[in-house]
Amino acid sequence: MPFRFKNMWLKEEGFKKKVQAWWEGLNFSGFASFVLAAKMKALKSLLRDWNRLELGKVEVNKAMALNQVDFWDKVELTRPLSVQEVDARRGANEDFKKWVFMEEILGRQKSREVWLR
Repeated sequence: MPFRFKNMWLKEEGFKKKVQAWWEGLNFSGFASFVLAAKMKALKSLLRDWNRLELGKVEVNKAMALNQVDFWDKVELTRPLSVQEVDARRGANEDFKKWVFMEEILGRQKSREVWLR
């Protein structure tokens, strides 16, 4: 399976700094072309692991965020929310918006891949 860079990664906070730190932390010796190829191969593995651990499945994360939003909406129907609960609801809304945005970026990228084949 070929490696595909996901554009949504660029929207993740701190992603560029993380990649830069990984790149600078990878040390290989040999010809420049070998060092570049070895670093790219190691970075590919790091990116895949990071994606699996930090982002996971976009659809699942979006559904979980929507469940949180629904939960706070239902609580608000039964009683007024406290300040902490309002903050939690706002955070759930922001989280949901983030995952919708990530899903949209990923969907656009996948549709271009299919169209190009």
